[in-house]
Amino acid sequence: MSTADAPLGVVLGHQAASSQSFQVGIADCRSVQVDDLVAVTTPDPGGDVTTFGIVTEAYAQIEGTSLPSDTVHFSQGTLPGELVRTADVQVVRVDPERWIAPYPGSDVRPARGAERAKALYEDTMRRTLALGLGRDGEPIRLDLDFLDGTKGGHVSISGISGVATKTSTALALVRLLLEHPEMRRRVRVLIFNVKGEDLLHIDRDNATYRARDDHDALNARWNALGLTSPGGFPHVGFWAPPRKDSATLPDCESRLEDVRVFGWTPWRFVVEGLLRFCFTDAADMRSQLSFVEERVRGELLRRAVPVQGRPGAVGFMPAAVPGHPDSRDARMPSELASPPVETLDDLVDWLVELLTDEEWVRGPQARPWLGNAAPGTVSAFTRRLESAAGRLRGLVRADAMPIPRGDAAQNEPPVAVVHLTRLHEFAQRFVVGTLLAQTFAAKESGKRDPIEFVVLDELNKYAPREGSSPIKDTLIDIAQRGRSLGVILVGAQQQASLVAPEVTQNAAVRISGRLDPAEAERSEYGWLSPAARARARLLMQGRVMVSQPSVPAPLTVEIPFPPWATTAGEVADDAKAAEAFAKFG
Repeated sequence: MSTADAPLGVVLGHQAASSQSFQVGIADCRSVQVDDLVAVTTPDPGGDVTTFGIVTEAYAQIEGTSLPSDTVHFSQGTLPGELVRTADVQVVRVDPERWIAPYPGSDVRPARGAERAKALYEDTMRRTLALGLGRDGEPIRLDLDFLDGTKGGHVSISGISGVATKTSTALALVRLLLEHPEMRRRVRVLIFNVKGEDLLHIDRDNATYRARDDHDALNARWNALGLTSPGGFPHVGFWAPPRKDSATLPDCESRLEDVRVFGWTPWRFVVEGLLRFCFTDAADMRSQLSFVEERVRGELLRRAVPVQGRPGAVGFMPAAVPGHPDSRDARMPSELASPPVETLDDLVDWLVELLTDEEWVRGPQARPWLGNAAPGTVSAFTRRLESAAGRLRGLVRADAMPIPRGDAAQNEPPVAVVHLTRLHEFAQRFVVGTLLAQTFAAKESGKRDPIEFVVLDELNKYAPREGSSPIKDTLIDIAQRGRSLGVILVGAQQQASLVAPEVTQNAAVRISGRLDPAEAERSEYGWLSPAARARARLLMQGRVMVSQPSVPAPLTVEIPFPPWATTAGEVADDAKAAEAFAKFG
């Protein structure tokens, strides 16, 4: 028998083996490492049982030594002893399903081929998606039924910023979905870029990838995962807010071509009730501001009409107008109780003037707008409005182009990257909340396919554990009902303990990169065994631990180096040349 075919070792009997775990004594000629998959067949009187397991820890010790100095003497050959290597194995499956302990002395072998597939429950998965590579270099697959919403949905990715591979894992998941024979025609992706401008270049090849010495090996790894032509993302639409000095130029530096400027018209701002996303601080919900906002938002909607000759603008009638806003006739400016509103500044100026008119506020006409709100609350409301107008300037204007959602996105690229980095945090929350609400609403009134995958980093900022806000409510709604409608959240955060549990607990697929030691002990990581938690503190960049409902143990997965550009400096020269040619001719 060759060394490669020799057993890895035997089940040890100095301590009792159980149906849940056992120890392996490793043969001198074999090597066993953490995360290896193993199998052992037990000749039980009730019939042979094959036990599959995953190595969770490895040990080495010298038998025959009792004092620390004995090891030195052993290494010098002056003290008898024997080097013994052992490993802990966590049982993940038995076949047939008869839970017995493997017998001590039984040969332990690597789980390969069909046995590897059984150890990973791949034989029970109807549809799969390869996410990364295991320690043996073979693909680790996700059960698509627990990713696309058939049986479960949503992905939660946690880990220390910069080394936890959160963004790389999310992008790899999206890229492989877009390449999957079944899913590529069923997937639409909305990616929020909240840090730097790196995601503005994912459609371009990575020059660093091309220049690596292991380029051919990397290609083979991506090929094994289903990516036949490693490179940039195909068919990506890029969106950015307008610059402060120009409503037509995108507010980004490293890329200007093929980036469209987004915004919302005042008409859509009122009809879709986007005023609520101007009040997203937890303090707003604890005070009476949310009450005033709700009253004002409802009254604006009841009185809103289009303005003749001014597309995108909105006007307000002296009294409520019956019917759905989209079916209302356009009115002449002379019929309105307000000036035609063409920007958010126009709307705020008119509202502030109305709500600060002491005579008007004291009259019965103010009751539908303000209810019994105290003057101090109304004053705080107007201050918040004026602050919002400054921070959202340029995003709400009559000539704005919205980012298509739902049926309106049929002719759009399957991936939309929304660049938010240069916006104030207040404006970022407004954009995220608005697009999430529009995506969810489109699914509620439309078809489940194509499935909308929403990739959102810094999830704790939008759905914090404490407090309440319209954005948090939307994210919780997506987490609880989104999978049945066709909205799947891929959320990333440094600390899952800071995210609303209603969001993280609904994630079927949980992924962790390197964790802070204190964070690793939080209950949110109960899906990690004690050994896996210890491992999570030491994970190198490019490696993550993945848990999914189909497999009862977390698996360590390697995400290969990305073939798409992850920074502006990684854009391949031919992509730069094509860009220059398109720009200058």
